[in-house]
Amino acid sequence: MSDSNKPSHWKGQSRVQKACHWCGKKQEDKAFQACSRCKEVIYCSKECQVASWPHHKAGCKLSSQNKEVLGAQSPAMAKAIANFKKWHASHVPALRSAAICALDLGHNPSNLDDGVLYIEVKLKVDHEKLPPHKKYEPVGGCTFTMEETRQMLGRRGAADVLKSAQEASNFMKQKGGLGVAIILMQAHDAVDIVKVTLPSPAAAKLSQETDNWGEDWVERFRMAVD
Repeated sequence: MSDSNKPSHWKGQSRVQKACHWCGKKQEDKAFQACSRCKEVIYCSKECQVASWPHHKAGCKLSSQNKEVLGAQSPAMAKAIANFKKWHASHVPALRSAAICALDLGHNPSNLDDGVLYIEVKLKVDHEKLPPHKKYEPVGGCTFTMEETRQMLGRRGAADVLKSAQEASNFMKQKGGLGVAIILMQAHDAVDIVKVTLPSPAAAKLSQETDNWGEDWVERFRMAVD
């Protein structure tokens, strides 16, 4: 089987960072178990997998369906999406800073309830020579309301993912966190719905006041991932 026809492995944040998708525990000598359906996330225990499932199932279903369709219709595109996912999963701290500053969450935490970040990236000219975390560069970005996001995405599966992300955000708020930021990452004419867990409101405020990217957040994000 040629490299172009090999099944693509889509990896989410937990697989790239080698940490449990639910509790954040770092993987050591023994490999964690991946989700049997999407294979994008890993868990340190059955208990964490069960606890995570209500928040993971919508994204798991949509991603699995998309990967199956792309794998059959365009293996090259499936591989490109795999590279794209690995890239943005390698830059979670920068995505977190972008969300905090673009939505002004350090000063107005409630903006998260109706705010979605959109970032478009493209492959660098010399991407074939670069490691996975260096292959892309941001070219634009803006913020949307939840209604604008639903209208833009349209698909039923995407609406379910947005709903589960909001539920996950409410869950994190109950635990003392600011919530979960929803970031639409676009490349290869495809949009990936990325969820980034945010720190406490106090930590978000400190982060923004220490280094506020302000209206230049797209350029600052580009510098952070370069």
